[in-house]
Amino acid sequence: MEIVTERTSSAALAGLIARQVHGDYVYMYPPRQAYRSFVDDDARRLQDLVSSSLAHFHDLNLYIHVPFCRQICSFCNLYAVSGSRRDLDGYVDAVLAEAARYADLIDPKSVQTLYLGGGTPSILSAGQLERLVTSILLLFAVNPDVVPPETALEVDPATVDVRKLRDIRGAGINRINLGYQSMVRDEVVHFGRERPAEAGIELLEQALGVGFDNVCVDLIYGLEGQTDERWRRSVSQVAAVGPPTVCAYALTLRPFTGYSRRGYAEVDGAMLYRRYDIADETLRSAGYRRENHVRWVRDGGGYVQKVNHWSLRNVLGLGAGARSYLWDVDLRNGYSVRSRTRPLRDYLRRVDEGGSPVTSGYVMTPEERRRKAAILNLVSMDRAWFTDMTGGDPVDIFSDEFAALQELGLCDIGPSRVALTDNGVKYRDLIAQSLFSPEVRERVRWFDYSE
Repeated sequence: MEIVTERTSSAALAGLIARQVHGDYVYMYPPRQAYRSFVDDDARRLQDLVSSSLAHFHDLNLYIHVPFCRQICSFCNLYAVSGSRRDLDGYVDAVLAEAARYADLIDPKSVQTLYLGGGTPSILSAGQLERLVTSILLLFAVNPDVVPPETALEVDPATVDVRKLRDIRGAGINRINLGYQSMVRDEVVHFGRERPAEAGIELLEQALGVGFDNVCVDLIYGLEGQTDERWRRSVSQVAAVGPPTVCAYALTLRPFTGYSRRGYAEVDGAMLYRRYDIADETLRSAGYRRENHVRWVRDGGGYVQKVNHWSLRNVLGLGAGARSYLWDVDLRNGYSVRSRTRPLRDYLRRVDEGGSPVTSGYVMTPEERRRKAAILNLVSMDRAWFTDMTGGDPVDIFSDEFAALQELGLCDIGPSRVALTDNGVKYRDLIAQSLFSPEVRERVRWFDYSE
């Protein structure tokens, strides 16, 4: 992540917008580039920080990372490992062993969401998915026989057909995220995926008939070789079918990815903003409501775990590469794009030895928690909620920042809510950086991606 926005002044922010500078998607705070290994006092009290966090709420959100992929896409900077010859049953065993360690720290909770991401968790069989869901709920849930309202699975369309989708639904999954990224075959091939023709729009139409409560389509703009017209075609094809949720993300470029190796290392900000406008116009014209700057919804759509995370509820992550976003501490179970197999190997070894797979994270303070609440809820923030969660009114705590945003016409400040204007939503990620703390800024600046 590049820090492009300094502490907010209206002139500085206006200059960035005039030059069409684009900020990376801030989907967590602190960003992972601020994570460091726990040492000294923080290392000694890590279990207490986890226990205090999990005790803070009666509810719980669970995330399971399944890092395995058939191939690594050129744009991928997430934690994933390629190859199909993996001991998937052994990996499920390891995740459940890690989960049992956490379950020993807490009483059963009301599990609100269970999300399996990756990687490509849809390479797991329906039986493996059912075992994961059932066993995790037995460990954590007050009512283990009740599947959480959002029990979700990320799906590579090339790994499923309608029969497997029915099996996935039968395993307890009630929401799927179809990671198309593009509906244009040439673009899919160019970023390194194999997708048969029947795994395109036809599969999306079939998925909507299987009985999932929510089907989401993920798309990316800024792909190498993508044009405005091709992007419009992708969004329009999806909108015409009408899944409940559509997520459109700007490409994030990172070192050591396939794109980086072949020299695709910079994306024009004006182009990214133009493609955001295309998505917003196309989807809203098709009857979608913009929920934030990356997600459009209709007919019961949405992303409950993300909403809960951004509302400061606990999200406990399990698996190699997983992250936990907890009240008192963020955790990460390893990560590398440069050496992809090492974190998986280390995770399996640590769990097998009965130890913690956590490698790094960030200890939250009341100040950082206030910044997290403000940054993640910039699009629309309930002032009473913020005050209840953090002990102060956001307009008082960040008075200079919100005054500057209001001066530029990027936010409206009302008696009960602070909300970004349409233009503010477009530049949300630039605005978010203005609220980063000095310590987080410094850590991000010194992060070198060599891990």
